[in-house]
Amino acid sequence: MSNIELYVHIPFCEKKCNYCDFVSFHANDSSIETYINKLISEIENKKNLAKDCTISSIYIGGGTPSFIDSKYIAMLLKSIYDNYSMSDECEISIEVNPNSATEDKLKEYFDLKVNRLSIGLQSANDEELKLLGRIHNYSDFLKAYNDAIHIGFKNINVDIINGIPNQSPESYKKTLKQVLMLNIKHISIYNLIIENDTPFKTMLANNEIQLPLEVDVLKMDAITKELTEYYRLNKYEISNYAKSGFECKHNLGYWSDVPYIGFGLNSSSYINNRRYKNKTIFKDYLALDYNNYNSSNNEIDFYDEIKNINHIDHINEYVMLGFRKTSGINTLEFQNVFNEDFEKLFGTALKIYQGMGMINKKNNNYFLTDDGLNVSNRILSDLLIK
Repeated sequence: MSNIELYVHIPFCEKKCNYCDFVSFHANDSSIETYINKLISEIENKKNLAKDCTISSIYIGGGTPSFIDSKYIAMLLKSIYDNYSMSDECEISIEVNPNSATEDKLKEYFDLKVNRLSIGLQSANDEELKLLGRIHNYSDFLKAYNDAIHIGFKNINVDIINGIPNQSPESYKKTLKQVLMLNIKHISIYNLIIENDTPFKTMLANNEIQLPLEVDVLKMDAITKELTEYYRLNKYEISNYAKSGFECKHNLGYWSDVPYIGFGLNSSSYINNRRYKNKTIFKDYLALDYNNYNSSNNEIDFYDEIKNINHIDHINEYVMLGFRKTSGINTLEFQNVFNEDFEKLFGTALKIYQGMGMINKKNNNYFLTDDGLNVSNRILSDLLIK
């Protein structure tokens, strides 16, 4: 049986952060319960999409999944366990925020067979957290982290951000060191991007915040490399670092062409070279009747968009995602998937960037060097088939 991944979107938050442009919002108990019931109906009625497949990973993201009552997480996971074929090695992740990841909730997640936590810390500096619009402090994070360890979680990721307004390289280094000293197994480090329709976008336009200089962001990247190597976390993707054996299976699946089903508001699915985009407007999603999903003559009624991925688009997506991984792209696997010779398709660009020291080859793998990863967007734009 082939592998397939599941993503479950919980769009609810206690408060939206100043940098966030995800589909997330506050809701009352009645709306949350209505949404969960709709989500369960979607899960149950889409099980044929995973027919003859084994679930290799489940990722419950948001929003803030830990914001809602843990009974709803139990209902969702029971629905999945009852309707899908689970791998014995299935990675089951849930995103949590420090202020809502209570000891009782973490214990319930553990009992529900959740085996991976992703804690949204973002900074160990309380002033930076306040500026980001976070509603926890560093002490809240330490309590949640220590509770999780005590309960028995062995696979914990911590999210942090650099390039925060007014952040210095020294402040960022202190955050990163404080986290790495906890002997964590995985860390995701993201450069802050100012997105449209966020408070930060408005604040920046009104000169209420000032972003670090580019030279300081480059210093932060150098600090990341220095400290992650010192604490023996391997960089396996552009923004992700892990101890050996603790790489995120779910995200590796995304970057390695593994199909997935997304459940919930604004979720995406990728199955049989087709991409599906769920409804983005809350009331439109709640209005769907998933009991008619398998008998409907018009599949698009359940989605905002369905896109067929042709041969060229598939190659381009495979290359774009594959080069996010530090292991890069294996030419033999590429040949097996596409019946195409990777070096014949991209030979000219590969040679140019190899000569510049931005692409390297080891055995049958082409991968971006550290210098290449720093300008990956430029390289990928030259590699994509027009």
